[in-house]
Amino acid sequence: MRRTTLGVLVLALGLGGCATSEECKKALQAKDAEIRSLQAERGKLKTDEAKVDELSNANRTLSRELQDEIAKGDVTIAQLKDRLTVSVVQEVLFHSGSAEIRADGKKVLDKVARGLKGTDRLIMVEGHTDDVPIGPKIAEKFPTNWELSTARATTVVRYLQEKGVAPKHLGAAGFSEYRPVAPNDSDRNRQKNRRIDIVLTPELQEKKAA
Repeated sequence: MRRTTLGVLVLALGLGGCATSEECKKALQAKDAEIRSLQAERGKLKTDEAKVDELSNANRTLSRELQDEIAKGDVTIAQLKDRLTVSVVQEVLFHSGSAEIRADGKKVLDKVARGLKGTDRLIMVEGHTDDVPIGPKIAEKFPTNWELSTARATTVVRYLQEKGVAPKHLGAAGFSEYRPVAPNDSDRNRQKNRRIDIVLTPELQEKKAA
């Protein structure tokens, strides 16, 4: 590869010409550095393509595991560039006002865990609610939707860890009512906003570098 690179450089220099041997040497070094930079960029593009392929594989695996739930509208999966989001409606995982996972919800999360095992991406579990204020019966435990959404996300993270997902790749966050996917103007739309999003994002090392 080195011999080929130098051959290309010599040809380029021969066509361009240079006044002295020192100028030729400097030009040769500059061209060599330029080619190395292009080769590095090409290697990065290949790496990025491989990561997109990896995410697509995860998408296919999760779609296969959750095909029944997707068919019923309980789960949606969306891939956008370097992010993959698995969104589960609240009613599948939790009873109203509760952060304890239902038995049926555990079956869904078992499928999610199988699809996530082995990934080296950061897996953020995000809790979301509608805009209905917390009722007096549970206000002592969850004063606002902030506490409820965070508790649900944390509960899901702990369950995924118990099912074999590497804890070093897991994270939890609660967003309360402030990241809706639909206006909170009907029961149907509020149901869409009450959800758990499981988001695969770039690796921790990549985020630090960025």
